[in-house]
Amino acid sequence: MKTYSGSNAGSQIEPVLWNARESVWIISPWLGKDYAMRLASLSQKGIGVRLITSNVDYNIESLEILKASENSNLMLLVLDKDKPDAKTNFIHAKIYMVDRKYAASGSANLTYSGLNSNVESLSIAETEEEILMIERDFTKIWMDFERKSMSKDELSSGSTYSIRNALPLSSNFREFDQPNIEGKELVYHPYYFFEFIFRGSVRSPPMDFRDSGFVVLDGVTRQIINDNRLVEEINNNPKADYVLKTENKYRLKILQPIIQDYREAKELALDYIITKNTRHYTQTYGSRGGSHVLLC
Repeated sequence: MKTYSGSNAGSQIEPVLWNARESVWIISPWLGKDYAMRLASLSQKGIGVRLITSNVDYNIESLEILKASENSNLMLLVLDKDKPDAKTNFIHAKIYMVDRKYAASGSANLTYSGLNSNVESLSIAETEEEILMIERDFTKIWMDFERKSMSKDELSSGSTYSIRNALPLSSNFREFDQPNIEGKELVYHPYYFFEFIFRGSVRSPPMDFRDSGFVVLDGVTRQIINDNRLVEEINNNPKADYVLKTENKYRLKILQPIIQDYREAKELALDYIITKNTRHYTQTYGSRGGSHVLLC
């Protein structure tokens, strides 16, 4: 077991953590917002993420981000120190495990200060036996606290949501406060957006094939969207991560994509572009001719 002490604990953790291929297991009572986003992103790429953290004010936005990113690869235990049995509900341990090949425990939280400025100490496993020891510690803590963690209903405030990589709201919902409108619903719909440039040519007869533009793929239906207004809106507006407060003035419906990751979306978009740019042409060989298909 090797040790580290210093103000750059992230140098011992992050290079391995953000390059995980299979699994990430973390215990961190305090959790930075940016790190919550990156953990959510890992889970959406198929990495199994298990996280134990706490329900403290510092974590409010981080928990909203994870709640909005719920998927089968993300397992979350949130311990509430304000419950009646708080003494057994608050955890102070910090553990990091990646792909069951890297394991570390110590004092560093998954926050900017914990990884980049605070003086922290870490014990980093060097052998399979040491990794297994830390894995057993994590598993025991997970099993001990699983029944005491907060439920999904307790985690949901019902009025605050974390929205990731989304277009800005173009309408003020107060404009729709009219007696004849019984309810309002904002739908968060997942799309994938691709810009492409295509060029191809044949010699005889000389022909050029050129195409460029944008492809919008519906993450729910897996279908290409041929809507110029939507394409223009996506192309002209910056996407951002932000916290949306509905304040019980309207409902928010978050649709979950059936497309699992960016790679699958890219393959579907590429298939569409290839099919769109397939041309039938007749090529001349001296006095002979023949029909051909150009797949671009």
